[in-house]
Amino acid sequence: MSRNHSLLLGAALSAFSLSCNVISPPPLMPNLARVAPNEPGDTRVMLVVGLGAGIWLDAGVGAELRVESQVNEWATVGGGLSGALNLDDDGDDSGSGFLPRHGHPRFLYAARTWGRFNPGELDWFALKAGAGIAGTNKGTVALTLDGAPLFGHSFEVGGEAGSAPWLVSPYGGPVVALSVPLRQGENIMDQKISLGLGPDMHTTSHREPVPFTTTFFVGAQGGLAVDAPGAPAWTGALEILSLLGISDTHAAVLMGIATGQGVRVRP
Repeated sequence: MSRNHSLLLGAALSAFSLSCNVISPPPLMPNLARVAPNEPGDTRVMLVVGLGAGIWLDAGVGAELRVESQVNEWATVGGGLSGALNLDDDGDDSGSGFLPRHGHPRFLYAARTWGRFNPGELDWFALKAGAGIAGTNKGTVALTLDGAPLFGHSFEVGGEAGSAPWLVSPYGGPVVALSVPLRQGENIMDQKISLGLGPDMHTTSHREPVPFTTTFFVGAQGGLAVDAPGAPAWTGALEILSLLGISDTHAAVLMGIATGQGVRVRP
């Protein structure tokens, strides 16, 4: 079997996956913020951690440092740097009759920038678009593009006796993305097995390199953001993300969960 690697800052963070299919790394798409805009000038700094896996995928864990700023009443811009670790061993299995796995990345890194826009200054709907670069310790580099419409609402909690209320904000929506390999790096090796079906035919296996190809992703995300009143103030979010990745020859289902914790400041 061949293996796939991918980054899932999955519902909210970057997470690393390896599977029986080879697809190009997806972008870091967790929103981890309420749909309604903040006050112009507000800046959010967050540390994000998350776990990614899927159907026939190895598990992975990652972290991201992200910053975003509300530049005016309807636009937010931000960026993040992340890294992820493959949790499954890629070593040889001397007790197995199969050839050892080969070429699986152990580490993945990514950088991404994005914008979130509230058309007509709506507080329940936003459009988000991002672009980034993802790479592995095996030399693979990919350009990533993504977009999503987001729907949500903020509820005020507390605020009695003259104190300002907390904002609890569920959100969600569909997502689409594209990952375009810019550099192949070291290919993942696909193990081919030929079964011996006769007395004079023996089962054999060999490995073939599998190149990364442009991969299209479609899926959905949903989360809950919580903001304390005032500034500086605590801000946090929890998100779940699910993606179907389809390339010319392979497909994979990716899932992730992530949480972000940080602070909102106002100059």
